[in-house]
Amino acid sequence: MQKKHLGLLLMICAAAMMATSILLMKTIPQLTSLLPKDVAIWRFSIAAPAAWLFYSLRRGKKPLLPNHFWRFVLLGGVFSIASFCAVFALERLSSSIYIITVYIYPSLVVLYSLFTGRSIPKFYWLGLPLTFVGLFLVAFDRGAAISIDPLGFVITIVNAFAMAAYVLLSEKFFEGVDNKILGTNWMMLGAMTAGLIMILPLGLQAPENAMGWILILSLGIVGTFLPILLINIGLQLLGAARGSVIITLQPVFTVVLSNIFLGETLTLQQWFGGILVIIAIVLLQLRSVKKVPKEHEVHSG
Repeated sequence: MQKKHLGLLLMICAAAMMATSILLMKTIPQLTSLLPKDVAIWRFSIAAPAAWLFYSLRRGKKPLLPNHFWRFVLLGGVFSIASFCAVFALERLSSSIYIITVYIYPSLVVLYSLFTGRSIPKFYWLGLPLTFVGLFLVAFDRGAAISIDPLGFVITIVNAFAMAAYVLLSEKFFEGVDNKILGTNWMMLGAMTAGLIMILPLGLQAPENAMGWILILSLGIVGTFLPILLINIGLQLLGAARGSVIITLQPVFTVVLSNIFLGETLTLQQWFGGILVIIAIVLLQLRSVKKVPKEHEVHSG
């Protein structure tokens, strides 16, 4: 199998696993005694040790401590905010509505670049309006009040801002870093640490039965560690630009899986709005493909 074909397969699998993580974060509180905050804490408490174990088995003479490692720990704290927001939002919203809404974060990154005086390609001016028009169609019903839970919608917007901050900070922190997988592991360790700190005010409940442990381990391994690992490997084979386009399949997988396994349904208007958001994401990413002259390995969160 050619490297590009293998990279494509790995990125598609990663997108499907990331979509699965959304379903798991939504269903675990429904099927077990675990609360959303328990799910958020357990997620990286399982994924981070798994990532470090895998790295330790394969690292050889590679170092364990990158330069400015505290930056990656801080980055993990930012990602943990997004993770906490995700589980609390999914308690109130369908996974389809959540994933479509949270995916405004690529547009937020572009808006930040605009406000800070960076050059914005003209092509982005098509993607930005599509994102917010699509979001409006998803969130509101014509001639009616808000058709989704208002608090859940607000938490999802906070989630999107946290993801945008993560993307901007990771671009800065990972610049010039050769071993991006090691940096990613420190990021995951930072996310786990932030979650463990939250045990002090919030407490932590363990799964009460085998099914609960299976679900929470699935989230930590299949929904967090494995997709991050596959993305790291896939991006080395494909390059950052092509890989970032393929990973935008996640919202598509999420909506499809939610309809199949959770019985969620979207109105025609919401389907149309969601399609506009996905088209906007692809437009923004495709511009990056044309803009990047050389393909570079990047990390994943």
